[in-house]
Amino acid sequence: MQIRRLSTAAFAALILATAGCATDPSSPAGEVVAAPGTFPAGSVLTYATFNAYNNEPRATVRQVFDGKGSRIEGMDYQIPAENAFGVNRTIFVNRVLDARGDIVRLERADGSSVTYDPPLRALPFPLRPGTRFRQTLTARESDGSPPRRVIVTGYVGGWETVKVPAGEFRALRVVRDSFLGDERFYRTETTRKEIDWYAPSVGAVVRSQEDSFNEDLMSGGGEAGGTLVFQGDWLRWELQSVSRKGGPG
Repeated sequence: MQIRRLSTAAFAALILATAGCATDPSSPAGEVVAAPGTFPAGSVLTYATFNAYNNEPRATVRQVFDGKGSRIEGMDYQIPAENAFGVNRTIFVNRVLDARGDIVRLERADGSSVTYDPPLRALPFPLRPGTRFRQTLTARESDGSPPRRVIVTGYVGGWETVKVPAGEFRALRVVRDSFLGDERFYRTETTRKEIDWYAPSVGAVVRSQEDSFNEDLMSGGGEAGGTLVFQGDWLRWELQSVSRKGGPG
């Protein structure tokens, strides 16, 4: 897949685009959502993923529960280029989560991985609309390179009605920005932008979108004299099915 080169202004306009979900006026603004119970071992959530630019189908992703946590398997996600020429792109294929649903480790197709200490809190339960949150953690690469400081900031948005292949759900929107601390002399650190729609009736995220980018400091200017932005994939996830141990959800 070709790396997209956008000006900073153009990229900012892109990430502010709406996700196509209608606000649910029947949802109390102050309602608090507690952490869900753990899915029984053997349960599986299946997601379809799409290229959010053109709706091209991508990988089918499965979240498999083992009683101690879960693994999200089969991702097809490429981070931005490691240099200005668009090479050394890395594909993440698996996420390892603990029993709370926090991200412990990301695994890549080349066998390398990055571990978070403490685990990255994907959903900051209890969820209350309007709440803002922040987390600082350490990312350790499996190759023994120096640890990186990762900062995650975000907020809990409002209730929305979300339609996905698994059905229509009342869901709470959670927005996260992660600053990965991986800057180089020729580029800024990578920023990941993620939005999850969590449905209490399922006890899981039913829709998600994610993107990542960094700015090329060696580009010599772009539109309006600004730096050029290198993007990773812009993916959309949609829940297809829920299979709980003992029967379908």
